[in-house]
Amino acid sequence: MYQSADHVVWELHRLGEQRMLEELERRRVVAERLAETRDAEAGVTDAASSRRGIRALLPRKLRPLTPPRTAES
Repeated sequence: MYQSADHVVWELHRLGEQRMLEELERRRVVAERLAETRDAEAGVTDAASSRRGIRALLPRKLRPLTPPRTAES
């Protein structure tokens, strides 16, 4: 009897987490679309739009790799 009650609670918790993830994804899509319309109204094209998110944090060009130094040198 108690195991079935635990199962119901676990299932409710899982459904709540799924609902939260769907809501977050919906909010992300809405924010993305608002940013696109704002950029379009400002006359900014895709090529000229500012970088957002992780792309803004990444370097534009990678520097060449140097071989690791040995303990002798």
